[in-house]
Amino acid sequence: MQKPALKKLARRVLQIGLPLAILVFFVGQLKSDWSNLTAHTFQWNPWLLGLAFLGFMLQELSYGLIWQAILARLGHRLDLRLCLRIYLASEFVRYIPGNVWHVLTRIFWVGKYGVSRPIAFTSMTIELITKLAAGALVFAVSLLFWHDVGAISRISALNQIAVIVGVATILALLILLYPRVLNGLLNFALRLLKRDPVLLTLRYSDILLITLAWCVSWIVAGAAFYVLLLALWPETPLVALPICIGIYAIAWDIGFVSFFTPSGLGFREAAIVGLFALALPLPAGLGTIMAFLSRLVSTLAELVCVSVAYVSGGGQQMRAVQEKQNPAEESTRQDHPLVPMEGGTSGD
Repeated sequence: MQKPALKKLARRVLQIGLPLAILVFFVGQLKSDWSNLTAHTFQWNPWLLGLAFLGFMLQELSYGLIWQAILARLGHRLDLRLCLRIYLASEFVRYIPGNVWHVLTRIFWVGKYGVSRPIAFTSMTIELITKLAAGALVFAVSLLFWHDVGAISRISALNQIAVIVGVATILALLILLYPRVLNGLLNFALRLLKRDPVLLTLRYSDILLITLAWCVSWIVAGAAFYVLLLALWPETPLVALPICIGIYAIAWDIGFVSFFTPSGLGFREAAIVGLFALALPLPAGLGTIMAFLSRLVSTLAELVCVSVAYVSGGGQQMRAVQEKQNPAEESTRQDHPLVPMEGGTSGD
């Protein structure tokens, strides 16, 4: 067997085997904690579950709104309804094998409205970078609340470390988002990957505004995450709200940068369980339940939004894109460095 075939096989085994191994570990942990878990009184509040579902849907809708703002700052103003439909309908392709298709679908579709391919790629690059940065920023702010509850609340040294890490991360992110610094770091990474450089033309104020918009999006999703916890555990303190927002945001970042599994499956859940163990004194096993329940509810919310966009006309556009499948994929990967290669993940 040739080396490329071996690499592809190893990647597939890792993508499938690693999530399964993590899932088996979580099931084992849940089984060992089952007696402690059943000792607590839980309630499934359907109204709060519905409210959490609505919150995750609102986050999905915010994606198209933020992408519209990015395009506007790059000189292309599109209708919000159109941006939502393009964004969400293109996400439907993430459930088809081959992680490049949601990227190509959005690029080809938006091209019908006068947005060039380089501008479309640039908008998606800015979208990804600011979304990751906003997740880290929200988590850094949430660290300032960790001293109120959780394991570190009993250790003053850890209290100080959490505050220092939070403030330092906020300052570091503000520096990294400065256009010259950001462009330099991005092109350095592209050189390591032997890809062509790119030029980000947005002003610092534009990048900060887009990052702020993503912060609001993460706050909405994190609040839904908190409501989901409240639906299962009525004793959840209010101070847990900013902590839940931070945990959910950074868990998404961790899942994205894992690169091994689709949508960070397994890594995001592991991050949620581990951070809950540090930040909140949850009943045994509840952190694991929250990790997988939040994945289920957020995925259902995404599927509802994506399906509505698909049946409203997105399906016809995607079929037109898929007709250009093989030549389009190869040319796009050669022309632009930021299209994910096979085995990557959209992370969301």
